[in-house]
Amino acid sequence: MRWLIGNWELKLVSLAVAVALWTYTSGQVRVEREILVELTPAQITGLPSDLQVAAVEPAEFVAVLSVPTSKLDALRDQVLRPQLSVPRDRRNPGDLEFVLTGRMLGFDADVRVLRTEPGDVRSVTVRLAAIAQAVLPAEPPVVVGLPAGIAAEVRLDRTQVEVKGPREIVEQARNSSSSIRFDPIRLDNVDPFLATPREERVALHVHEGQLVPVEPLVATVSLRPLRMATTTLRVAVPVLLAPGDAGRWRVEGDGPRAELRLTGPESVVRALKAEDVVAWLDLHAARLVAGEQELPVQVQPIDGVRIEPARVRLSLVPVP
Repeated sequence: MRWLIGNWELKLVSLAVAVALWTYTSGQVRVEREILVELTPAQITGLPSDLQVAAVEPAEFVAVLSVPTSKLDALRDQVLRPQLSVPRDRRNPGDLEFVLTGRMLGFDADVRVLRTEPGDVRSVTVRLAAIAQAVLPAEPPVVVGLPAGIAAEVRLDRTQVEVKGPREIVEQARNSSSSIRFDPIRLDNVDPFLATPREERVALHVHEGQLVPVEPLVATVSLRPLRMATTTLRVAVPVLLAPGDAGRWRVEGDGPRAELRLTGPESVVRALKAEDVVAWLDLHAARLVAGEQELPVQVQPIDGVRIEPARVRLSLVPVP
């Protein structure tokens, strides 16, 4: 037993050193890991109030990292979006370089960047531009998605809009008298038979690549029904029989015709012809009897046009 407990202090120290070395070396087993790096202006922080990000280059790349196995949990995400901070003493526009390192990507010093794809990405360039403001005219956007028979008028809260952006772009827009254009206003749920005018308030969004308004712009969309008209068309009505009845029954005469009354926008209704209207009698599920009878007509809907219900009389004759 004396050999076991002799010099126990040295033995205890040796054990502690061995455990520490084992822990350190086991954590230093390294593997390679690929990760997609994405960079946008929104990830640049610490900007002075008179500067903005004009561009970030490259916008994305794949980084091949050497990572200790103990750090793999930090790389569970497939996409990395690091935050890049502008130095406090940076006040002038121009290019700002961030050297590509593990720390720049937000990792500890023991995560190393081996290479990139595409190759030769050694740094990230953030282009800072001075902010300028200008007042530009605004164009009312178009309205899309309206049913036939509904007219729309767009009124902007302000026809002159204060915008901000990189000084060069603002100056170019001011000198060329450019207008601010907005995305179309989409209104898909307007009743095609709207009886009285109404208004809707809609927040506008500028076209991609346009200068950004300092304050959001809102438009008023006035909706009103167009002038309505009514017409009556005499339409041929085919009779649809079940396959088992087609050879046992026939329609006496030339076949029924229906008087259909249609109401809708004047320009639409006046242009309609009888051949534009699709109507039919569906007797697939009907109990067929010989003789004359009155039946409802089915009509294919026409966008923005109201079609009043109609019935026709026809005579069925059994085929001997």
